[in-house]
Amino acid sequence: MKLLLVAALLGLTCSAADVSIQADLATGAVHVANVSNEPLLKVYAGTDPGLPAMSGAYSWKEGTLTFTPRYPLVAGVQYKAVYNTSSILFALPQKPAGPATRLEKMYPSSAILPANQLKLYLEFSQPMARGGIWSHIHLLRDDGKAVELPFLEIDQELWSPDQRRLTVLFDPGRIKRGVTPQVEMGEVLEPGRSYTLLVDRELRDANNQPLAEAFRHQFRVAPSLREGIDLKKWIVTAPKAGSTAPLEIGFDRPLDWALLQHTLQVKGVAGVTAIDRDEMRWRFTPAQPWKSGGHELVVDMALEDLAGNRIGRPFDVDLFERVTERITAQTTTLRFDVR
Repeated sequence: MKLLLVAALLGLTCSAADVSIQADLATGAVHVANVSNEPLLKVYAGTDPGLPAMSGAYSWKEGTLTFTPRYPLVAGVQYKAVYNTSSILFALPQKPAGPATRLEKMYPSSAILPANQLKLYLEFSQPMARGGIWSHIHLLRDDGKAVELPFLEIDQELWSPDQRRLTVLFDPGRIKRGVTPQVEMGEVLEPGRSYTLLVDRELRDANNQPLAEAFRHQFRVAPSLREGIDLKKWIVTAPKAGSTAPLEIGFDRPLDWALLQHTLQVKGVAGVTAIDRDEMRWRFTPAQPWKSGGHELVVDMALEDLAGNRIGRPFDVDLFERVTERITAQTTTLRFDVR
């Protein structure tokens, strides 16, 4: 089938005698006219044949099939829309060059991590491009050697909707005891050693520009942490009635930075939260002065520590132990008094 490719300000069109594919660069939607509602349309972020199709929603109306991507398109990335044997390439125009993007922070922020550390969060100053991240993220031991395949290199990269935060998972097969990868390759992180996470400058942002500089974060490794979170070990510092002083919750261990953003809330009280002390303290400042009396802190049971342990439940249970308790509640509460 011979294809006609036309570029315009608001979109790109590929048309044939019976098929017309159009990409709307203003919305990111891809339309295929004069077709049935068969789900033959696939859109890819990149031209590598091994890439999975983008996720999104499909709709069909009056002979036009429309795909709307789940996440916004990124400038500088070449996209490919394929319907049956017809296809088009399209990309958002590059934005004017601005300040170079920086990798500003890694979480956990602690300089000591457990050997069964589950995930890392990388915070960038501006939106980043999708695709090809794994060749730019390295884990180096204190002897200078790179750790072999430390991360779970999934094709569907775990970016936040604004594409400024990347979640990097350590290979869980090398964390859980008794499974094949852990037995054959050993743990990624060895207690007593120091490591450096290196993100090289060539990682590209949404404008297809390299980072301002390479990012390095050094940390030491402590023994694995395989105990569930115990709320009885939390230290609650209640504020005074009539004040807007923060409620402070001190943890006995660092907790997951991203999950702390939304798994704790004071029932019936509006306010803002802050996390500090290397994710070992959560502070809540009310929008209005505290009222005297009893209050409840609602804790989502999905809250995890750095090793993926949840409230009353470790991330992995030794294969020779018997699980004697199942946790079914979705939330639990911690009471405190304001006087």
